[in-house]
Amino acid sequence: MLPTSLKSKIQRILLKGSFKKSESFKSRVKGLGHVSAGFTFAKTFDDEYCLYYTCGNMAFRGMPTEEKDNQTEKMHQFLLEQGLEKNIEMTEFRNCNIVKS
Repeated sequence: MLPTSLKSKIQRILLKGSFKKSESFKSRVKGLGHVSAGFTFAKTFDDEYCLYYTCGNMAFRGMPTEEKDNQTEKMHQFLLEQGLEKNIEMTEFRNCNIVKS
């Protein structure tokens, strides 16, 4: 399966569950935008997608790393229950847990 199709499949599964996607909002001040809490995708150095929970920079700015890791582990467990155990794995990257595809 191509990485982009796997990414969209994972995103659809998480949105059907009780997980929210992180969203960006523009501000009137140039260079100052807002990001909400939720799951987000990023590309790693080897061009694979990784999924993690971000606290954003709005209401949950002071969320500790342990809480973000717990949310990421909940997403990982939910995806395993949906039958994606062959396609994803939990790993650590830059002192936080991520789900790597």
